[in-house]
Amino acid sequence: MRALALVRNEAVARPWVWSLLAAVATWLAIVGVSGRGVGGTLTVAISIAPYLVIVGIGQMFVITLGNGNIDLSVPYNMSLAAFVSTEVIAGGHRSIALGFLVALACGLAIALANIIGITILLIPPIVATLATGLLAESATTVRASSLNVDVAQSLQNFTTANVGGITYLAFICIGLAVVAAVVLYRTTYGRAVRAIGQSLRAADFAGVRVTRTIMVTYILCAELAALSGVLLGAYVSPSLGIGDPYLLDSIAVVVLGGSLIAGGRSNVPGVWASSVFLILLGTFLNVVHISVAYQNVVKGALIIAVLALVGTGKESR
Repeated sequence: MRALALVRNEAVARPWVWSLLAAVATWLAIVGVSGRGVGGTLTVAISIAPYLVIVGIGQMFVITLGNGNIDLSVPYNMSLAAFVSTEVIAGGHRSIALGFLVALACGLAIALANIIGITILLIPPIVATLATGLLAESATTVRASSLNVDVAQSLQNFTTANVGGITYLAFICIGLAVVAAVVLYRTTYGRAVRAIGQSLRAADFAGVRVTRTIMVTYILCAELAALSGVLLGAYVSPSLGIGDPYLLDSIAVVVLGGSLIAGGRSNVPGVWASSVFLILLGTFLNVVHISVAYQNVVKGALIIAVLALVGTGKESR
């Protein structure tokens, strides 16, 4: 029991280290099973991770709010953004910037729908965001039926451009993580997010503008999801369900990265470490021929194991 308590304390103190160690162990397992890909497997994982990191950071802000806040509209937002941006850019014949703007506008509309459901209609976040996501999914299906243009080659080239096997986008996302950490720990808004997650009533008594903070957070999450959707759509080409894997994964990287699912505490480096770990885990499960359905079971079990180890945070409230 003492050993378990020690492990639990270390996991709470340095949660991102455990995700990093898990990523290294999984990488070595891949190399051991396949007998190849020592450097290539790792660089590919780091290059693919940005799409999950972008979404994970947005989800992290929402989960940090605590009080049941979570955004389940993320994958549907990503899919819609991928289709509308591709359609607007029209194979590179139109402005790429316009494609981004339209996708971000769709993300804003999704965020506003979530906000209305949560703050005005007082619908639980898990229900409100899922309902909004299903509406976005319907819009995506309509756009997909009429899409007959190719992805802009210049945007696709950007998503694959690299130095030493690591894409430029990965370096940009490292910068994004730094900015997210600064916002979360060095700004009034970030302190408000953490205060609400620690105690909604205390934050309200302390003068925190709770409703406004919640609104900004859901907008931030939606816009990051839309941005990731545009980039992912350029990287692999839009398809129905392109964002589906990010429903569970966007939550998993937050929990595995050391943020409390009950809110109030978040860990930005952990999002990066756990994103690389999840991608490497998926690669390993593919190498040993585990189906996608069972891969989700493994990810779900990992989330449960982490919550059992470090707790949800509710007991300390």
